[in-house]
Amino acid sequence: MTRVFLGLGANVGNREENLRTALRMIEGACRVVAVSSLYRSMAVVPEGEPPGPDYLNAACEVDTALDPTELLRFVKQVEHDIGRRPAPRWSARPIDIDILLYGARVIDTAELRVPHPLLAERNFVLVPLAELAPEAAHPASGRTIGELAEDVDLGGLAHLRGPEWAAGGAGADEAAE
Repeated sequence: MTRVFLGLGANVGNREENLRTALRMIEGACRVVAVSSLYRSMAVVPEGEPPGPDYLNAACEVDTALDPTELLRFVKQVEHDIGRRPAPRWSARPIDIDILLYGARVIDTAELRVPHPLLAERNFVLVPLAELAPEAAHPASGRTIGELAEDVDLGGLAHLRGPEWAAGGAGADEAAE
């Protein structure tokens, strides 16, 4: 089994339920070990474009026997099953699942780059990941995830709930209405 960290995001529909559904589906091929708190972040869009709907973000730690390519195909199927369809890069989406870290491996292929190329720059990825694995080494930088999180700009990121969000109940989408 390999220790893997996934980033989860959603900015369309019932975002929190989409994230919970993704976690349940991930259990079909992986063992979910831990889930981070839930965060809200502004959508990343190209400069000059109107802002998109805010994202809800989290990270999860999983153990898996899938190799990196198999895991990528699996999470892409989960995204599809939740309703994500091919769209331009900056489009809103009901679910986005990224492989952030796959053990201590560095992977650079046409279809998969691990660690995630923007991991150290995106607070909505780095902060939830640092909750789960502050001591984990970023294989490309040599720094720990916790060290990287201390340096990231927290602008536009809001902590909404602790890890209990994953169990269900009234959530961020319901509270916003």
